[in-house]
Amino acid sequence: MQHKRFQRFSPDIDFSDVDHIVIGSGIGGLTAATWLAKCGQKVVVLERHYVPGGFTHSFKRKQGFNWDVGVHYVGNLDKGGSMRGMFDLLSSSKLHWEPMGEVYDVIQIGDDRYEFKAGEENFRQQMISYFPNEAKAIDDYLELLKKSNKRGRAFFFEKTFKPFLSKSLGRFIRKFYRKYTQQTTFEVLSQITSNKRLIAVLCGQCGNYGLSPKYSSFAAHALVIGHFMEGGYYPKGGSEQIALKTIETLQELGSEVYINADVSEIITEKKRVKGVMVGDTFIPCKSVISGVGVNNTFNHLLMNGASNTCGFNLKNVKPAIGHICLYVGLNKTSEELNLPKHNLWWYAHDDIDDTFDNMTLQDSADKFAYISFPSSKDPEWEKKNPGTATIQAISKANYEWFAKYEDQPWMKREGEYKQLKEDFKSGMLERLYTLYPQIKGHVAITEVSSPLSTKHFANYQHGEIYGLDHTPARFELSFLRPETKIKGLRLAGQDITLVGVAGAMLSGMLVAITILKFRVWRIFKEIGELQKK
Repeated sequence: MQHKRFQRFSPDIDFSDVDHIVIGSGIGGLTAATWLAKCGQKVVVLERHYVPGGFTHSFKRKQGFNWDVGVHYVGNLDKGGSMRGMFDLLSSSKLHWEPMGEVYDVIQIGDDRYEFKAGEENFRQQMISYFPNEAKAIDDYLELLKKSNKRGRAFFFEKTFKPFLSKSLGRFIRKFYRKYTQQTTFEVLSQITSNKRLIAVLCGQCGNYGLSPKYSSFAAHALVIGHFMEGGYYPKGGSEQIALKTIETLQELGSEVYINADVSEIITEKKRVKGVMVGDTFIPCKSVISGVGVNNTFNHLLMNGASNTCGFNLKNVKPAIGHICLYVGLNKTSEELNLPKHNLWWYAHDDIDDTFDNMTLQDSADKFAYISFPSSKDPEWEKKNPGTATIQAISKANYEWFAKYEDQPWMKREGEYKQLKEDFKSGMLERLYTLYPQIKGHVAITEVSSPLSTKHFANYQHGEIYGLDHTPARFELSFLRPETKIKGLRLAGQDITLVGVAGAMLSGMLVAITILKFRVWRIFKEIGELQKK
């Protein structure tokens, strides 16, 4: 159902005083919009879906259950964590977080469990307890994470440089980071250990960036693992609160988010933005921020060869993986069923590359499952949804497995497609019953989403959840920057920086820096003051 706080787009709305149009209401676009609005700019966010928030939104069913679609936990929210002030800025300090506890992730390979504990030293000691002969390798690994991430911060900030500075100082920044970006995770880890099980455990969270060790850039691995090193946190009230509280801030600042506003084209003339088309309505503006992915922006929203001026070329980088998810609603509470707060990454064996390379839809639940318990993480769940609990169980899914049904309407696809989902549901339920036998007999509702569901709602053409693959080649794409060669057109979202909420927020910050320039320091000052509080 349409949320009463969000206005539907109408061609009768007066957009004459708009400074910036943001396409897409994912957290990258919302971050850019909020920073700009904080500095007195009038911003309009146009969202094609009837619910804003991108991958931060949740969906509900009549039985009283609701599930997240993308955010299962966020890191760097410990005391003094870099994300805390950022979220307080976006939400006017109305967004509150629940720590997941000492253990935030568990890697399970077969029947062997490995706990990831919050805090670097806790993590170190726990890993050494599992692998007492690999203490040096574990120490080397932690040092590599820190070195890579230190250079990564400079790499992403360089994306705000003007061309003359990017070609000079920026060239050295990129060069020094290539040591980490241009090696795969497996190549780096193989240099410090030959222990196959240790490598598998250290890479057990690879689903957070979507690539197995022999394909992922170590730089991407390091950034994601470092992000969660001090533990995981969950937004009280569910992941949808991230977008809802940010939109409240935007509205208080005089800007607005419009739903059912499907932008069909970015209008340009002589390498300059002129406005956007929503249906038959032309909205003129001087600045457009696209947060819907570089593929959608350059291949679908820019016409008449405009994208050719931007050096856009994706021949060396594929879209990230898709996923298939079983949503489970239970008729008892998380406490009654003894469900954990931590996430579980379950693998049948320790060759993760083989698992991801050779997985089929039929055996996906027998090879890999990521299991999250949103009702356990959220302290407000029981108040809003008494006597119930929820689980999400996810596995990898290739878009090609479902491509033959892509032109069929959502929720009305043929029986063969529905049977594929039904078979996955049966297999994943059996996996859940094996891992958590206490839930058997308490499943009240189930639903399955496929990459076609992702395409329908997020408009990613191949049902990908992480934008572009996080391969070494991705870090060499020069056009993945906030500013394009079309004046007034900027890019936000995880494609520009890195996967996830933190990556998308970073992209929005970088966009704001390119527009506000020195005025952005008032935002950093406000963040600093919020951090102190």
